[in-house]
Amino acid sequence: MPLRDVQLVDASVPETATVAEAAATLFAASVPALAVLDDGGRVAGIFAEEDVLKAVFPRYLAEVRHTAFLSDDTPSLDEQARSVRDRPVREFARPVETLRADDSQVHAAERFIHTGQDALPVVDGESFVGMLSIAALCHARLERAQER
Repeated sequence: MPLRDVQLVDASVPETATVAEAAATLFAASVPALAVLDDGGRVAGIFAEEDVLKAVFPRYLAEVRHTAFLSDDTPSLDEQARSVRDRPVREFARPVETLRADDSQVHAAERFIHTGQDALPVVDGESFVGMLSIAALCHARLERAQER
């Protein structure tokens, strides 16, 4: 069964959207990542939950292994969020490989395993079709197994 037959989520933003707009879209879409589209509607990258986290919280968190010695410095945290909220999402999007609408589910599963992504964009030619999450792929497999 090709990916076009799996439930995809129409979750994307233009690369000119702000981080705040992209985070709101991501939250509303209930998918772990969304596609960031260029002016031609092609996938330029993805913006995932982890990318929001890295944008909104201090970068030094990637270097520490334990935060017991830190306390919430609300003014600093607020300033960090303010400093990124209106920046274009393209600054935080990461390059990602896409899946094709006619790819098999086995191929998609292999790509999820080897890329470590929780959701990948699906395209038909160069046009964005939707986001496929691991949960949606597995749900489709389990539903098909139940039908048999």
